[in-house]
Amino acid sequence: MFKHRLTALAAAIFGALVVSGCSSTGSHEPAELEDIRELVDSNEVWSDNLGATEGSLLAPAVTSTGIYAAGGNELYRIDAKTGDVVWSREADAEISAGVGSDGTYVAVGTVKGEVEVYDSDGKRLWNARLSSEVSVPPLVGSGFVFVRTADTRITAFDAYSGERRWRYQAQVPSLTVRAPSQMRFSPAGILAGQANGRLLALDGQGRTVFEVPVAQPKGITEVERLVDVVGTPLVDANMMCASAFQGGVLCMATSNGRPLWRAEVDAVTGPVTDGVHVYVVTARGELNAYDYSTGKLVWTNSKLLWRDPSAPAVVGSVLALGDFEGVVHFIDPATGEIIGRTSIDGAVRVPPVSMGDGAVFQTEEGELSYIRAVK
Repeated sequence: MFKHRLTALAAAIFGALVVSGCSSTGSHEPAELEDIRELVDSNEVWSDNLGATEGSLLAPAVTSTGIYAAGGNELYRIDAKTGDVVWSREADAEISAGVGSDGTYVAVGTVKGEVEVYDSDGKRLWNARLSSEVSVPPLVGSGFVFVRTADTRITAFDAYSGERRWRYQAQVPSLTVRAPSQMRFSPAGILAGQANGRLLALDGQGRTVFEVPVAQPKGITEVERLVDVVGTPLVDANMMCASAFQGGVLCMATSNGRPLWRAEVDAVTGPVTDGVHVYVVTARGELNAYDYSTGKLVWTNSKLLWRDPSAPAVVGSVLALGDFEGVVHFIDPATGEIIGRTSIDGAVRVPPVSMGDGAVFQTEEGELSYIRAVK
């Protein structure tokens, strides 16, 4: 059924997408890095090598009990302060999706099409066969593990016992964008971006709360009509936002789902906010900043064209993101100017995770690094 299903676009067509773990600049020449005014002091506090993750989009989970991360077929719990490995566990197969954790339960998906769940001490609690492959990290919380598979099914399991509670399924698309993506909890329910350009919210019983269009398909060919919701939805006390490939950014009121603003942009990352701006990376590698309240474009940084920058993380008073060469850039959120730079080993394909006055980065080479930045 799925042998003709395409899960990535050719690099020569869309430069900002991940294809077979390689730089996806295609026929576009990545921008040369220019000299900058170094206004940020950064240092790598610790670093671990977890094993190469080329071809997958593994991301760490930062929780109150530690950092949970994966590489190869190994799952790790890491001390957030020191970077020391507290424990490691071998999964039954190479890990293809993860890590999802609420600090009590830890979940990953494997290339065998299974979800494996552990407790915070590394004891395996259960595993379950899924209906299809999984590349989106499981969502863990409120006593549940939610897993989204490539056939668009979202399945809810009891986090302790592994009992299946419900399953939701939408229409399976023939062509999708392969980009980092995650589900998210919100007051409206579980938010999941769909390949049809819609943002879906499900309640605790798997019933649809809403399904709103972030983007509408345009054009004639399947490629032209791609409008996948990409990245992780943004949720805070005021807004819920999502962004779509070849579409735009939509922000709605958290309280009632009322549309607040929409901006047209060819996005390849989910929206990120610091409460002043909403930030999105475009398919060309630009970083756009929109006014948080109105959606008006405030500035665009075009210094990283075709360098496949990740979504940014808010790190104190600056933004931090990585690119396809493992260069970490620090950006002034007021102006969009690059004001600091360092490097780590391997391409940064997944968004860094904010932690304290720094961020945790995971690369395709399997390096997990905590980088602190002070302006």
